[in-house]
Amino acid sequence: MSLESIINRILSDADGEAERIVEESRKKADEVLSMARAEADKAAELIFAEIERQARLEASRVLTKARLENRLALLSRKKEIVKEILKKAFSEQSQRWGGMKKEIIFKEEVKEETLDEKRLLDEIRPRVEGEIAKILKI
Repeated sequence: MSLESIINRILSDADGEAERIVEESRKKADEVLSMARAEADKAAELIFAEIERQARLEASRVLTKARLENRLALLSRKKEIVKEILKKAFSEQSQRWGGMKKEIIFKEEVKEETLDEKRLLDEIRPRVEGEIAKILKI
């Protein structure tokens, strides 16, 4: 075998080895890329699921808050209606009888005092509110 054929043989073997190494490197790069893509897809799914969960929670909070505000507004309006009814009743009573009065009975005498409307309203409002609400179905 001549020197030239030995060199050609070595170069040929080296080219073959280089092609094998390049091919292995490409396969390894493709595997790494596939694994990276799979991990990225998995991470994206997890992130999306978490964002979706948080969005549902926030929507639920907003809905609950809106319902509560609506109920509070309705309750406030009901109280205003009851307050108006009580004011009107006391006003009519005052016009007819000259105000609300109470009798205080002592041993020797009976005393009559005019009642403080505001104080009386504050005392009876809780009991009367319930009854008026039942009657008006509010």
